[in-house]
Amino acid sequence: MIVSKFAKCFALTLGVLVAFGACAKAAESTGEFKVMSFNIRLATTADGDNEWSKRKETLVDVVKEADPVLLGVQEALWVQMDYLDKALEGYKWIGVGRDDGEKAGEFMAIFYKTEALELLDSGTFWISQTPEKPGKGWDAACNRTVTWGKFRCKATGKEFVYANTHLDHVGTIARKEGAKLVLRRQYELTNKGELPFVVSGDFNVNKDSEAYKTITAGLDGIPGLVDTNVAAKEHDIAQPYTFHNWGKVPAENGQIIDFIFVNDKVDVAKFKINPVKHTNGRFASDHVSIVATLSLK
Repeated sequence: MIVSKFAKCFALTLGVLVAFGACAKAAESTGEFKVMSFNIRLATTADGDNEWSKRKETLVDVVKEADPVLLGVQEALWVQMDYLDKALEGYKWIGVGRDDGEKAGEFMAIFYKTEALELLDSGTFWISQTPEKPGKGWDAACNRTVTWGKFRCKATGKEFVYANTHLDHVGTIARKEGAKLVLRRQYELTNKGELPFVVSGDFNVNKDSEAYKTITAGLDGIPGLVDTNVAAKEHDIAQPYTFHNWGKVPAENGQIIDFIFVNDKVDVAKFKINPVKHTNGRFASDHVSIVATLSLK
């Protein structure tokens, strides 16, 4: 009887592994991969019951459940980066603190799966009139950065550029100029649009804003980028907003302010807005994460 039970368990486990392997092979053959954007909310004791130490495990669970190849985080302080570096096995990361270009201030970091991607080049620039050094731009309240990486997909050999950012929450001009800077820099980094490009982040605007219209319309002969929520062939929308302020934002007042944009060298299979709460009922952040399933043309 014991042997019989063991055999059934073994067969079931083997079946799960085979099915998982088949799914992995299918994804590899299509070249699809997931990009996740997540404002993880900085670590501050002012958040009380939602302070980082009480929600960090929940946040990691959300990431692991989505299983992205690329993860762009916003608002991450060094203590959070250190924790995520240890908790997210199989990933490496790039990025710097926005206040000194090292460890001070928030990171707009990029985590990437090393089994899937090879990092070819990377960098950070500031959303300001002096983008190569730390500082605020225009009417911004804070230093704001863009972290970027040039990657090669190990399964297909294709190269692409991925960037991650967080536009200012106060400065209207800074957000619009930030959108322009993202467009110009991506055009340079992709050799005038020849390489696929993806940018994720908390843009602190909705679709009616000047910044959104700038980044999607284009600039000075540079084509605009496409909102993956608009272009996706399939949608999985838990709620029609991404910022929930620890569950305090009524559904009718909620807005999508987190986006993933791509250029015309990227196909968008699916766009997902994850639920406000994880399965254990604990908030992971004051934002929910978004996930785009992409493939490179």
